Amino acid sequence: MTQNRTERKKDETRQKIVTVALGLFKEHGFDAVTMEQIAAEADFAKGTLYNYFPVKEAILDEYIRQSFSRQAGERIARIRALKDTPERMSAILTELIEGIRRQPELFEKYFSYRIRQMVTLKQDESQASGFNTLETEIIRLGQENGEIRRDLPASLLLALFEFTFIEVAQLYYSNPAAFDAGTAVAQCVDLFMNGARK
Repeated sequence: MTQNRTERKKDETRQKIVTVALGLFKEHGFDAVTMEQIAAEADFAKGTLYNYFPVKEAILDEYIRQSFSRQAGERIARIRALKDTPERMSAILTELIEGIRRQPELFEKYFSYRIRQMVTLKQDESQASGFNTLETEIIRLGQENGEIRRDLPASLLLALFEFTFIEVAQLYYSNPAAFDAGTAVAQCVDLFMNGARK
C-alpha cells in the first residue's frame, strides 16, 4: 500500500511537471523557458525537478511518450486492418508528419533529443520512444506475414524503423514549403523494405 501511494505520488509529480512545462513552452516558446521557470511555476524545488527530468527536452520526450500511449490502442487497431507492412508504415508515418506540421518547434527539439538517446552506446529500455509500441506491432505483423526478415534482432529492426521516421522528419525540416509527404514517405518505406539495392 505504501509503495502504491509512493508510486502514485511520483506519477502525479511527473504529470504536473509535464503539464506546467508544456503550458510554458506554448506560451513563451521552448527555447525561452528555463528549468528554473518550470520548477517555480510547478511549485517544486529545482532539485525535485532535476530528479525527474535532467533537461527540458526530457520533459518534452515524456509528453510525446504519453501522447503516443493514449492513442496506441486506436492506432494499433487501425494498422492491423491494413493489408501489408508498406501500407501500415505509410499510414503511420503520414499521420506522424501531420502531427509535426501542427507543432514543428516542439517536434524539432524532440527529434534532436531522441537522436541523442538512440546513438548512445549504453542502451536503456526505459528510454524507448512512444513510437516504439507502433513500430513493434508493425514489425511483428510484417514478420508474421513473411514480409520482414526474422533472422535480425528486434532491436535492429526497431532502430531502422525509428531512423526511417526521423529521416522523413528531417526532409520536412530541411524545406517545409517544398516538402512532399507522399514522396518522402514512399521513398523511406521502400528503403526500409527493400534496402539500397539497385
